[in-house]
Amino acid sequence: MDIPYKGYTIIPNSERQPDGRWLPVADLEASSLGVMTPMPPLRAMPRETRATRAEADAMAAKMAKAWIEGVEREGGEARVLTDASRPGAPTETPVATPRVLPEPRVQDARVKAPSRPRKVDTLSWPRLYETIGLDSDESVERFTRLLAVHSFLDRLVTLALARKLMDIETTLATTASLPIVSRVALAVTLNVVSPAAAESILEIDRARNGLVHSKPTLGKPAWDVGGVVESVAQETLRKGLEAAQGLMSALRPPAQEA
Repeated sequence: MDIPYKGYTIIPNSERQPDGRWLPVADLEASSLGVMTPMPPLRAMPRETRATRAEADAMAAKMAKAWIEGVEREGGEARVLTDASRPGAPTETPVATPRVLPEPRVQDARVKAPSRPRKVDTLSWPRLYETIGLDSDESVERFTRLLAVHSFLDRLVTLALARKLMDIETTLATTASLPIVSRVALAVTLNVVSPAAAESILEIDRARNGLVHSKPTLGKPAWDVGGVVESVAQETLRKGLEAAQGLMSALRPPAQEA
């Protein structure tokens, strides 16, 4: 959420770290006659990470406010604060004071200034997870497991059919374009996959399709899938993994006798 403050706009934009904690980061924009000028981001020291993004964003906002107040108070160089609970506590790294650009020429009031880009338009891998609603390690792990087991089962079913039909090259070319539902039905007919395993595979497929075709959650962005991921039962993932293990066993060549 953008925070107007003393001629600046503070945009908390904390970054997720490799260890799962969050580094407080605040983007700043200086306002002059309605023109917003982006400033270099303010970053806390690495030791000041927080457990959740909400905590980190709250600290980033306080850090930015204290920085702005330092600029006004000193009228020169200001330093990034590392602890939101201690306004005025400087770090070792100074940050240049924002400069107000010269006033632009007067424009026709009817000309609408272009909208400034939003942070959501700039994606990194951690930012991507946040954008689609995966705001915890557990949700990221469940999402990854679902996509991994679905992709693996998709491939295993095709390989099992190819082996049964004794023509791997032709079967792969023919069946690869079929929906997984059709391939599973054919595999059951040919006794390549048991009905129980087939149901587990289709359950995984339905869960994966739910990510793509689910109805947007009220109050959330249309691309948010956090709620859908949370609804995927661990039992569904377990059964999908067991089905994959069964197909792998069936595809392994029989052990040769000595």
